[in-house]
Amino acid sequence: IFIEAIKVKEFENKKILKTMGKFEKNPKLKDHFEVVSESVIKTVFSFIPAGPIFDSFWNYRANLKQKRVIDFSESVKNALEEIGGNELHSSNFETEDFVDIMEAVYMRLMNTQSLYKLERFRNILVNQIIEPALETPLFMKYIQLLDQLDDAQIVLLDSFRYWEGQKINSIAVAYFGIEHNKYSGDHVMETLSQNLSRKITLAEAEYYMNELVSLGLIVNVSVSMPVVGKNSPHNNFQISIIGKSFLKFIEISEAN
Repeated sequence: IFIEAIKVKEFENKKILKTMGKFEKNPKLKDHFEVVSESVIKTVFSFIPAGPIFDSFWNYRANLKQKRVIDFSESVKNALEEIGGNELHSSNFETEDFVDIMEAVYMRLMNTQSLYKLERFRNILVNQIIEPALETPLFMKYIQLLDQLDDAQIVLLDSFRYWEGQKINSIAVAYFGIEHNKYSGDHVMETLSQNLSRKITLAEAEYYMNELVSLGLIVNVSVSMPVVGKNSPHNNFQISIIGKSFLKFIEISEAN
């Protein structure tokens, strides 16, 4: 079954590339994207269970996923319209790297409710359309990370980029300074919560940060060993090179 699935995917990718070869140079970026996205969407929809053998729940689920994909495609086309003024060659699309990245994004956005993450999935595709880059193993890791991380973790990581160079002993110290000991784990962090439009407690923020550390997106660069306790004065948490690279990958390129 697994081998057959691979064969199906390879066949679908060949069909997509063949379809993309039918159009030539065109200054309208959204038109190029529409041609490619229609082919990819057909492939993505083939993975959605639906039909008479499924009950109303599965049909609703399938329709919901299809709506997410269609709405997302429209948002990408709108973003390309806003950028405007760029000429695009069909060769930008006629690579397996682009098709693989596009398919990976579409497969994940079907299960994504977060508008915050959907915007960043959109950024990934827009960047790859405007400035195509050869796929690296990290590209797929970054797409997987975006799917895996909570919105709060992306906001926290962005905060660590802003704090880069400052000594960060803990999340509590970063947000509350010398008064950090006054706050318990169930204290709602207003600044972080406002950015996310939902309540985030100090305990949740510490958990999210610890996971970012385990993923290598944040590193403890303390020179004192051993470092004792999460609030040790010897701790110095900083965004890693990979953390900065990940944020750059999911943001609209300044060149665009």
